[in-house]
Amino acid sequence: MASTRNIDKIIPDLEGNLERDLNKLVKAVIADLSTEENSPVDTGFFASSWTASTQRPRPDQSRKEFAPWNNIKPSRNGTEAPGAVVEPRFLDTLSFNFKPFSKVFIGNRSEYAARALASPRSGVPQYVQGKLGKLVNQVFKEKSKLAIGTYGSGVKYESKNVRDLQGFGLFGGTDDVFVDYTNP
Repeated sequence: MASTRNIDKIIPDLEGNLERDLNKLVKAVIADLSTEENSPVDTGFFASSWTASTQRPRPDQSRKEFAPWNNIKPSRNGTEAPGAVVEPRFLDTLSFNFKPFSKVFIGNRSEYAARALASPRSGVPQYVQGKLGKLVNQVFKEKSKLAIGTYGSGVKYESKNVRDLQGFGLFGGTDDVFVDYTNP
């Protein structure tokens, strides 16, 4: 199915795509940081406290005020405490309605965030310097979509060489839609 839109609509469409990709990136970064691979885990509260906002997240939340972390005794020796829980606290509550060209801050709300980040067990610096760049490139890569749709070959008669509507690439299925921008 092909739909045609006026070329004047291309800017809102591109801005919508950019907004969608930005929010996808923010969600992916929070999910990545909320893992034992990237965040040091004692009780799991630090790894579970990553969030995003248009203002800098304040590291003002105590582990002792939130279940189940308030019942987990920290090991304090650089190892994971028995019963540690890594469960992102903000991933499901954020609206992910960040706008392109606005500042988006990703930070940690645990009151000991600075100490945890400086921990030798912290993988956050390596994530920011390595994996994050690859993720940005993956999410924001140019998504060129080649769509070719034809009804036969322009021949008006029946022939076994003339086929019904066929798509190519991403639009190979009969239910796929591509937008053709034309100037009326």
